[in-house]
Amino acid sequence: MNATGDGWELLAKRAKVVTLSPLVQGLLPSLLAPTLSKGTRGVSFQRGRSSLPLGFVLVLASVTIGWLLVGPSGIWGGLAVFWLLGTTGLVMIVSGLKPLAFVKPICTRCRLLPVIVEHEAIHLTGVIREEEVWASMRQRHSVESLKLGGDPVICSFCPIPKRLSER
Repeated sequence: MNATGDGWELLAKRAKVVTLSPLVQGLLPSLLAPTLSKGTRGVSFQRGRSSLPLGFVLVLASVTIGWLLVGPSGIWGGLAVFWLLGTTGLVMIVSGLKPLAFVKPICTRCRLLPVIVEHEAIHLTGVIREEEVWASMRQRHSVESLKLGGDPVICSFCPIPKRLSER
């Protein structure tokens, strides 16, 4: 699928936006590394036909490995494996049923939240390369159309104005 199709528009409308609070990051350790960068505004898990079976495989693998570890390490080893692997599988399953976009707390109050959700929705349609996503975004938005030039409310480290001004 490409970034110019209208499939992402339906996904953007249906997407559930989840704030990346410390609690959510603690419950989903797979979100910790991708969200370390200041430039990351949102994160989403792949959805679609591959998301459900992969999620089930991750949950099943985490339960199996956890069960095998319960003997030598006790219940804590099993729980740690499920926390590290199984929670990712659960989120992939949920994301396969309902699109999820995880957004940093500072961005949920930003007027650019619809742009962030749109960006993640394009990724959820199967477009992986950032260059393709931003090329599609530049076809619909510009720094001028969003009135981003000199807006004091927009964070100085927000990548959206910079990425929209690239050609």
